[in-house]
Amino acid sequence: MQQINDTMIVQMLLALKESPYITAATIIAVSLMTIFQKNIVLLVKHIFFRSKAAMLNTQPIFILKNHDVFNALTRASNEVKVMKFYTHKEYDKVKSRMCYDFTKHKAHHCKLHMIRVINTKDIDTMPIDALRSLITESQNMMHNDYIAAIRADWLDRGINSSDVDHVVYLFEKFRYDVVNSFDHRITSVFGSGFHRTNFEIVLAIYDMWAMGVDLLPKDMQTTFESLNGKFQNIKY
Repeated sequence: MQQINDTMIVQMLLALKESPYITAATIIAVSLMTIFQKNIVLLVKHIFFRSKAAMLNTQPIFILKNHDVFNALTRASNEVKVMKFYTHKEYDKVKSRMCYDFTKHKAHHCKLHMIRVINTKDIDTMPIDALRSLITESQNMMHNDYIAAIRADWLDRGINSSDVDHVVYLFEKFRYDVVNSFDHRITSVFGSGFHRTNFEIVLAIYDMWAMGVDLLPKDMQTTFESLNGKFQNIKY
């Protein structure tokens, strides 16, 4: 049986050698490789080194626990904490405390969800659509959770529900441009060819969030300065 198989292989090789089509194709292939040898070598090197670079640049999303956005949240809270608001040129301690409490709740819940994103199972390899859903959902939950927290806090302190809604409305009004920009940037990041890995995408999102946090003290100041003396005489 071994002798028959060897004979068949030899016959096949001879048939290929005698085929004018195979011979012509071989000659053309060899000629092209000879003519474009330099370009082929450069192409192979380019593909190899690009793949190698991509592998070296791939980092686990978990390391973003050290991203500056977390420092920015603390910094923003501290900036708001020392703000002083005035009503009719008199220091308004209630307004000042309310502004800080609002910021404190926002920073706390934003941090929780940012950490949750980083700790999501298989986030490094999840499909792009799933990653986008995770980011969008987390951003919405940040907003819903800190609004719920500040509402509960202020209602427990005896502030009227309509007054709570008024403050939240003012903040969201002044914050609208930032939130709207977030939505545009998320679409841009996920549609860009510059962000090739999940790590690069999440890094871009966290950079975007950090920018929004840097703008937070200004938006808080604008919100509470517009309240005039609405809460000046309440017990807080």
